[in-house]
Amino acid sequence: MSNIALSLCLLENQILVYKSQNQIDWSIVPIKGEDTFIHHDDQSNLKTVLDETNQYLNLDDGLASVEVSVLYTNSNWLNETITQLHAFKNTHIQVLNFSNLVDYACKSLNVSRPEILNFMWIAQSILPLTSLQNSWKEHQKLLDAIHLQEQLALSQQQENYSQIQVDFSHKLAELQQERQKLQIELQQIQQQLASVQRPNLENLLSFLPSIFKNFWNTVRPDELANIAGLLDVPQVPSPYHNPSITAVRTKKRQFLILEESEQQKIIGFCQQLKQQYDLHLHLEFQPIIRALD
Repeated sequence: MSNIALSLCLLENQILVYKSQNQIDWSIVPIKGEDTFIHHDDQSNLKTVLDETNQYLNLDDGLASVEVSVLYTNSNWLNETITQLHAFKNTHIQVLNFSNLVDYACKSLNVSRPEILNFMWIAQSILPLTSLQNSWKEHQKLLDAIHLQEQLALSQQQENYSQIQVDFSHKLAELQQERQKLQIELQQIQQQLASVQRPNLENLLSFLPSIFKNFWNTVRPDELANIAGLLDVPQVPSPYHNPSITAVRTKKRQFLILEESEQQKIIGFCQQLKQQYDLHLHLEFQPIIRALD
């Protein structure tokens, strides 16, 4: 994995991109020669930003092994963001709520929320919080400083130290809960994306017995239901009579008039099945789905 980390800040009007090699010191990644990129509420600009970032970093494997923290103010952008990162073969993603991090930073620093969040303040106060390990180090520095005061006032120091430990435990627990919550949100978004990319279930049940020879005698209905996300297990007669060559040719013609996107979804699902089962294509479908055999 690359030692480069990225923070993609999706704010209300603009996008900021930062890079770091230690997740403590962050520098801006210019987009179109500017420190900030105005997105005009157009999610298609995400591809432009990631293309520019990829060119700027110039890594051998692109963005595939870069750790990416997505800091958002509008969760409606998350689906497109994760989709675009996956297009760069990146799966090292954590999703964090930007406003929650700002509130936490202000509370920890005992300062009011700035009216204007300039990119330097974000880099110094917000981005180090994206790494739980670095957050621990910052608190440990505070504990070390209190330890030095022990030589001047041991009893007072012990009281302060205990309180700091309690406060730190509470803050660390809050961070862990927030991270767990965001990980659940990310999982839900990934499941939604998988659902969007899944072929029409009626098409699966209609075409699979014609695409593969002896399909229902190789893949049990309950197994297919589990893989395809069916709520109900398909009812298949036993014994099952495989379709005739005439029926297979008819299904082939029906397959070819499907929309290209639906054809590709079915082919992708067939590739997934072929990795798990010893399935063989009907001759009629071999020219269409060549990569499986």
